[in-house]
Amino acid sequence: MSLKTNKLREAIVFALAASAVGIAGTGTAFAQGQGASQDAAPSATTLDGITVTGTRIRSQTMTASSPVAEISREEFQYSGATTVEDLVNQYPQLALDFDNFINNGSTGYATVDLRGMGPNRTLALVNGRRIPKGLLETADISIVPARLLQRVDVLTGGASAVYGSDAIAGVVNFILDDEFEGVSVNVGYSGYQHDNDNGYIQGLMDDAGFDYPTGGSGLDGTTRNVDVAIGGAFGDGGHAMAWATWRKGNALLQGQRDYSACALNGAGTACGGSPTADPANFYIVAPGSGLYTYVAPSASGWFLPDGPNVYNYAPINYYQRPDTRFTAGSSVKYEINEYFQPYLETMFVNRRSGTQIAPSGAFFTDITVNCATDVIGTMCADVGITDDEFTVYVAKRNVEGGPRITDNESTNYSIAAGATGALFSSGWTWDASLQYARTSVKEQNRNDFITTRVRDALLGCPSGAFDGCVPYEVWTDSVTPEQAEALQGVGIVNYTTDMKVFNAYATGDLGFGIPGANNPVSAVIGFEKRDERFTRTADANMQTGNFTGLGGPTTNLTGGYDVDEVFAEANVPLLSDRGGFNSVDLQLGYRYTDYSTSGNVNTWKVGLGAGFMDNQYRFRAGFNRAIRGANVGELFADQQIALWVGDDPCAGPTPEFTAAECARTGVSAAQYGNVAANPAGQNNQFIGGNPSLDPEIASTWTVGFAASPIENLELSVDYYDIELENVIGTIGARTIINLCANGQDAMCDLIRRNANTGDLFRGSDPNSSGLVINTNGNFGSRKYRGIDLTGSYSFQAGPGRVSTSFVGSHILERSFQPVPGDSSADYACDGLVNAVCATPEWRHIANVRYALDRFTIGMRWRYIGEMDYRDIDGTDLSGDYFLSGPGKLKAFNYFDLSGSLQVSDNITWTLGVNNIADKEPPMVGGGLAPTNANSLGGYDQAGRYLFTSVAFDF
Repeated sequence: MSLKTNKLREAIVFALAASAVGIAGTGTAFAQGQGASQDAAPSATTLDGITVTGTRIRSQTMTASSPVAEISREEFQYSGATTVEDLVNQYPQLALDFDNFINNGSTGYATVDLRGMGPNRTLALVNGRRIPKGLLETADISIVPARLLQRVDVLTGGASAVYGSDAIAGVVNFILDDEFEGVSVNVGYSGYQHDNDNGYIQGLMDDAGFDYPTGGSGLDGTTRNVDVAIGGAFGDGGHAMAWATWRKGNALLQGQRDYSACALNGAGTACGGSPTADPANFYIVAPGSGLYTYVAPSASGWFLPDGPNVYNYAPINYYQRPDTRFTAGSSVKYEINEYFQPYLETMFVNRRSGTQIAPSGAFFTDITVNCATDVIGTMCADVGITDDEFTVYVAKRNVEGGPRITDNESTNYSIAAGATGALFSSGWTWDASLQYARTSVKEQNRNDFITTRVRDALLGCPSGAFDGCVPYEVWTDSVTPEQAEALQGVGIVNYTTDMKVFNAYATGDLGFGIPGANNPVSAVIGFEKRDERFTRTADANMQTGNFTGLGGPTTNLTGGYDVDEVFAEANVPLLSDRGGFNSVDLQLGYRYTDYSTSGNVNTWKVGLGAGFMDNQYRFRAGFNRAIRGANVGELFADQQIALWVGDDPCAGPTPEFTAAECARTGVSAAQYGNVAANPAGQNNQFIGGNPSLDPEIASTWTVGFAASPIENLELSVDYYDIELENVIGTIGARTIINLCANGQDAMCDLIRRNANTGDLFRGSDPNSSGLVINTNGNFGSRKYRGIDLTGSYSFQAGPGRVSTSFVGSHILERSFQPVPGDSSADYACDGLVNAVCATPEWRHIANVRYALDRFTIGMRWRYIGEMDYRDIDGTDLSGDYFLSGPGKLKAFNYFDLSGSLQVSDNITWTLGVNNIADKEPPMVGGGLAPTNANSLGGYDQAGRYLFTSVAFDF
């Protein structure tokens, strides 16, 4: 992986020669051309222009002023990546996000997220075209076949002037090999292995009486894949290629690793869990008797326990979700003449996946009773209840009915038809295309309880109960599978996204140039029209939130918007071979965008590139104004109750906030210290869309320097500065609570506590449950600054060749202003790990590979830097198990080994192991809201990863 520099021009001139600046085997190159020999003479043939990610100008003299990084196809082979996200998201410019290792809270598909700004602010493309969006209206990169990639271009820095909305952080462009010829078949197998020997958490589970695995795991979480491609020329000017892939990944349960076999408490010092348990917990609210407490039944009657029993929900949860996908696609083009060359491109993926979490149940279902209610027996007399009526909250885990399962099947496709060619005899070319992309998702939720049935069954099926009611015998702890089945239901939600894009542009040189420059000004002018639609259709139970374990309703949603755009670019050579400079080029871009929802907005770019000392050194700088328009959900989603992950600072026997601070948030003096905390670390919020949203706006600066001081050595350093304003999103439930406690009355109006209990988590009724109102708006700003470093070097070593490469990224600033004009809520995440941040300041990947004859062997070093364990207000934190020292999470080093053998001219065998040392991910307590299990996301989750594949190429 490297940054493209001025070498692109030389690479095109020498396109029939070997890659003069590439390094064999690593795929690291500062140019796109490939050939046979570095010493070959330049060809006099006139070459076609090459389109570079970051501009639509086609020019043999084009040199990019924005940093564009490359990941080659060989890197996928030697990392064992069977999906594009397996490798791309390991690179330090992107967030460590691996969806298959996210269970509860998964999007259900893979995304890319540059700079950690969110996948909705990274534009993902295939061959320069937008990728179909998934159910969260972000690009679903599952459609991209890893084996058919020619390379991946990562443009860091805003690019809305070139590509339109969403390119705030930059662009990830997956380039497929549409010139492929021959037949290729690749068969692969991979899986994980771990030695379960974590004495710390095993001791905690011994204390709690939980089971856990020990010793070697064997090979589990396995994946099989088959990739087939065929291509070749036809007729006098045609070329066609087609491909198909199949991949099946098996599930891995949290109970298959000792470090994830129980849910740690917030401090990481004990196995925690959920109070929705088996046997059931009962919490009574009897104000007249002064009782706000748990009660429990026994053979001799009801009594007051020391606290609730806790259910270990971890083992049955997926750790790695199962994933089966079939992808296919084709590319056909034909040159009828130089003026008209039609083409057709298709892509398709069918993906089946799902989540599995702990069983549903009665999640503190409230029933109003009196002392004569039969089901409660002698409760009143046993614990001293004198109220005429009182409330019992029942928390019973549905272990009899099995885990909650969500089955997700998505079918995505994209069809692009167009034509290109010369524009008359002007030396200009044109391209016009129409793309249609569609995603259909069916999501089915099974084994959850239907809320309206639970109350009837808890009360013993009184008159008027639902048809088929069976009494739910939680009071005597004698629940049967038949009782559970009567309460369960199936919820179905269907999603569709539709995108139509018409794009037409012409590019060429203007026939004149700046005096002193050898090359003319080149330009592009074009028009784009994009139409996006989104539909979500839920059944009746899902629409009303009539399931106890889903956290809130899933409402129907239909909406869309149109975008009309006109764009232009110009590449202006300023100097050639003067004053010590080989070249100085100015790059300009402008796009006028008109949204049907929010009106018009302008974006532009200005870039400067300069090469000197025989183009061995190059300076580049650029400014981009980028935008992101609100998506359908952000604009039109119904307002509804949902969950947020985090702690209520006014809950528990020793609240984090003072009595006065909690009083501002709605806690009475009598409730202070008596408000229950949810052990699961989840609370209610009220969320929803806003049709008056304006686009986000980002100002992006990049400054960089690239050098090739000696043959086959390439070095570069680039600085980026991104300021995002008008941010579309929410303030955040916990932030609202903090601001209210600090005296902001407007924020206090957004907090509504449970009138009886003062908490924020019991119930799922938006009219009566405790919650924080947290709807969408254009709130605040964000700032991202950092430095990217890359290097590559190759040299002869004995009879073979050594290739090395390095890419690293240092975060200087990642700061947030959630509320406009109010600095009291500002915070920064760079270098911190806490409840809202997990941001190492430094990450890198380094490769060294040795190639000899038919053998290649390589080592890769992945590094994730240390983080300080401090809260966003600067307060030092302590107590979590992962800490390697006072207030720190240690740095992580992963070492990977791989090699290949060319068995014959047509067969290559690849074998490797990632995470050789079998390092466990950093374990964290529930207070840090881990992405999955007890682990921070992005680290190697399941132990050693072993992989092998055999490729047949003819």
